[in-house]
Amino acid sequence: MRRIHSATRRIAAAAAAVAVAALATGEPTARAASAAGGDQVDIVNTETVQVYMDADGTVESSRVYEQLVLKGTGNVTVKNPVSTEGLRNLDGFGDFDVEDGEQIGTFDVDGVTRARSVSDYDGTLPLDIDVSYSLDGKEVEPGDVVGEAGDLKVEFTVENVTSESQEVTIPDGKGGTVTRTVDVAIPMVGSLTTVAPRNFTDVKSDQANMAGDGKGGIKLTFTMTLFPPIGAAKATFGYTAAIEDGVVPRIDVSALPVNPLKSPSFKTAATSYQSGADTGTALADGALEIDTNLLKLRDGASDLLAGLLQLHAGSEELQTGLAGKAAPGAKKLAAGAGDLDDGLGLIDDGAGKAAAGAGALADGTGTAHAGSTKLRDGLGQISDGLSQLSSSEGLPKAAAAVDLLKAGVDQILAGFGSVGQTGTLMDGLARIEAGAGQLSAGATQLEGGLGQLAAPSGLPAAKGGVDQVKAGLDQSLAAGGSLDQLAAGLNALLALDCGPVCQSVITNQILPGVATSRTNLQAASGGLGQVSAGLASAISGLTQQLVPGAHALAAGAADLAAGATQAKAGAGQLKGGVVQVRDGLEALDAGLASAVAGVLQLDGGASDAYAGSSDLADGLGTIDTGAGTLAEKLGLLADGVTQVHDGSGQLAAGADELSTGITSAAEGSGKLADGLGEAAKGAPKLVDGAGRLSTEGSKVIAGKGADTAQNYGTLYAVLEEGAKRADAERMAYGAPSDAVGLTAYTYVIKAEDGEGGRNWIRTAGGVVLLAAGGGVMLLRRRLFV
Repeated sequence: MRRIHSATRRIAAAAAAVAVAALATGEPTARAASAAGGDQVDIVNTETVQVYMDADGTVESSRVYEQLVLKGTGNVTVKNPVSTEGLRNLDGFGDFDVEDGEQIGTFDVDGVTRARSVSDYDGTLPLDIDVSYSLDGKEVEPGDVVGEAGDLKVEFTVENVTSESQEVTIPDGKGGTVTRTVDVAIPMVGSLTTVAPRNFTDVKSDQANMAGDGKGGIKLTFTMTLFPPIGAAKATFGYTAAIEDGVVPRIDVSALPVNPLKSPSFKTAATSYQSGADTGTALADGALEIDTNLLKLRDGASDLLAGLLQLHAGSEELQTGLAGKAAPGAKKLAAGAGDLDDGLGLIDDGAGKAAAGAGALADGTGTAHAGSTKLRDGLGQISDGLSQLSSSEGLPKAAAAVDLLKAGVDQILAGFGSVGQTGTLMDGLARIEAGAGQLSAGATQLEGGLGQLAAPSGLPAAKGGVDQVKAGLDQSLAAGGSLDQLAAGLNALLALDCGPVCQSVITNQILPGVATSRTNLQAASGGLGQVSAGLASAISGLTQQLVPGAHALAAGAADLAAGATQAKAGAGQLKGGVVQVRDGLEALDAGLASAVAGVLQLDGGASDAYAGSSDLADGLGTIDTGAGTLAEKLGLLADGVTQVHDGSGQLAAGADELSTGITSAAEGSGKLADGLGEAAKGAPKLVDGAGRLSTEGSKVIAGKGADTAQNYGTLYAVLEEGAKRADAERMAYGAPSDAVGLTAYTYVIKAEDGEGGRNWIRTAGGVVLLAAGGGVMLLRRRLFV
């Protein structure tokens, strides 16, 4: 009887200890139940499932102990779900009222009231326990250990068999969700305890907490966390010992469900899994944002490359045009302008001499006109000299002189010629005027084009764009820039211990790719620096040499055009004066012919001679007027030629400056072409580097971040669903309404020490004595508790 009551007390104490342990995990304490008169009664229902197994792990029996603890004041009726098979009252001999699988009891509570029962457990056990024994390296049955000596190895395998497959929805790390099928077990924690007796020496275990039991033995305690992902559904552990007179000691296992999201022991792990999922999502989001920016950088670099190639081609064409055409043309223009200046100098001298000769002619014709007047007045005296006039030294000689003068004037007029008549002065001046106009227009266009190229929207804008791209690259390459931030993010991911595959990808692939990208970006930055320097040289050549030379060329060409126009106008006026001189000479020639005829025809009388002298006076008057006009026009021609000469000097100076400026521009365009060529070589590296950084870096990181989010999300989802099962299935049968319910499982694996036969004999003798004494009913109630 004492031994039976002792076992009952141990079971109750174990149930209470398990209940306290469950309460320590953060579960709520008692909840109020209705009581008559408005009083309150708190109820705690504990279920302890006790399983007895033989030494090899075979289940012999399983029972469930129910205990109701009611605390407070009032009258309350409790309906407690129980196993009704073999239901017995542990507090007396009274039976229970049972209805639809519920134990129904009414209690008057004033302080603390307890009610205890036991019944057969007909449910499914949450744990499978297997024990194996090896002696001297050979697997044996438990009974084979008894009385033997040697090296003993005991191995325990405990498995949580409550797993069920179910679907969970988790973040996919890309802003959406994904569904996975996972195995979810009711989270179970527990311990296995056994005592190696004093005849066990050299006891060793890598998993057990070991201490002395105070009796010469070694107590071994194994802690078990039997649910993924914090632990494994199956745990295998054990110990070894050197034995003499061997036995198989008793083994005690206790386990209970636990909510990992509420238990302080496991809540931190759950929070870590949730944080890991959030971190993976954040990492994927950040990597995708970096990838978007890298793609923009790649596209921008492609546009830059296309622009650099076009700019390089244009600079080569500019260099070819300046060096191959513009520079030789400018030199020829300078040489032609010098020749033009020399020729116009000769024309200027000739025009001056012509003007002086025209002045002398005007003076002579004036004198002739005065003489003709006197001739007319002295006609009365002509008759005396008619014989002389009719001689070969008289009027015929004068007529011949006039003919010679007229022929000279005709030659002058022929030299003037007309526009389109090759080799004449008028045609040459027209050609000079047209060429000067074209030169002025071309110089103006050249000046305008060079001004646009030198304007802020031209080469300076291109240089500013190149400098801006270079500054963006330098900012990314600078300490603390985007590349350093990317490397820091990768190192932070490494610090999170994302797993061997993740760490290998980051260490062996992504971080070297970042370093390679840094080298490529530095090379691209250097190439852009060369582009910027080439553009600066080109801008300097434009602003300091080309544009001023083009301006001087335009001014000289404009002066030349104006001078040529004035020269052409003066020549036209001069030609008109010469025509008048020619007309006067023709009149003089006619008058002399008339005079000769009059002299020869003296019989015509003095009146005819007088008329001829009048005609002579009129002709000489006309010649005098034409000679004056000729002198005036030749003076204008001399002035125009002088202006043209001055303009040709300016043209020659501007052409020389243009030649020098174009030569410098050709050199600057060569440097620009070289710099743009280097930039074009470096730009593909920038495009390739950005593309590789996107493909091999940010996209990989985004994928790893999504995988991390999904993996940690799955781990947390398993814990979350396990917590739900722990709350919903923590009780073997359930608790009364508004009561706190706790269930624990205890497994006793019996010892094997050879005393089984002797114990059975003693028990049988005791049964006989009890039967003889009339204690059969008491034995029935107590012996099998």
